[in-house]
Amino acid sequence: MSTHSATDSHATREKSSRPLATWRRHHRQCLKAAFTRLVRRPVGAWATILVLGVVLSLPALVMTLGHQVERIGELWMADAARMDVYMKADASEADRDALAEWLEKQDTVKSLQLISPEAGLQTLALRLQIDGLESMESNPLPWVAELTLRDTRLETRLALAEGLHQQPAVDDFSAGGEWIERLEQIRGFFQELGWWLLVLLGLTVLFVVGNTLRLELHERRREIALIALIGGTERYMLRPLLYDGALTGLLGGAIAAILVSSALSMVSGPVQRFAASYGAAIEPATDPGVVGLLLAAGTFLGWLSAQIIGRFYIGRLSTP
Repeated sequence: MSTHSATDSHATREKSSRPLATWRRHHRQCLKAAFTRLVRRPVGAWATILVLGVVLSLPALVMTLGHQVERIGELWMADAARMDVYMKADASEADRDALAEWLEKQDTVKSLQLISPEAGLQTLALRLQIDGLESMESNPLPWVAELTLRDTRLETRLALAEGLHQQPAVDDFSAGGEWIERLEQIRGFFQELGWWLLVLLGLTVLFVVGNTLRLELHERRREIALIALIGGTERYMLRPLLYDGALTGLLGGAIAAILVSSALSMVSGPVQRFAASYGAAIEPATDPGVVGLLLAAGTFLGWLSAQIIGRFYIGRLSTP
């Protein structure tokens, strides 16, 4: 009795595993067939892939340029956290001490260093390499308080600047970080432009891949009609097309990544000179995130195009 039950249980597991094995086998066949079609029809297939690569490379190149600007900004983050406070020439020692005490109590100030006019003149002479500058009879430089802020947010500097306006010993101050703000605006512009181009040109990818897949469906119309007659589901008929679309999009994204890397190497000279104008030295490199985005976006757009075109045409082709 127990042997009979064990046999029935084994048979039941075999029957339940057969649909899953069939499903896996069909996926493998569809993937293999997608690669086979690329080999059998290299001109048409690779022409579509190259078009996708060129289209996807445009927004990716814009995003990559924005990434290079961001790298320059990261090198200048220390400047964004600095603030120089210039005291009045007639400020007394008591006024300077009161200002220093007030600054030390501010939560936004991380460190404070007071620089006397004599020390400032020596530093200026050393920087400009002018002999005898520090021995001038009349020193035009004021007392300076060099501040290091706890963060680089614009709100932090504005809040501290509002308080500095009310201090009697303060003549003027330099908030610093203006170039960082400009670089951040440029980076944001490139980033938004890149995303908009990706969305708009993504529609082009849908039409290009969709037209290629529509021609393929037209060539397979008899095969699809036969599968429909023997009871094949729409999902079964659509699966090979989904693999074709996803593979085409994936290869198009890979071509786009190669084009972006090549273009970046060609413009590396101007980028390095632009960074040098900010006192930075960088080696332009393709952002791995952009490469991953290209591969994912190409695969998704190819798969989505196959879904739209496939569901629209397969219903018509499978109708007797």
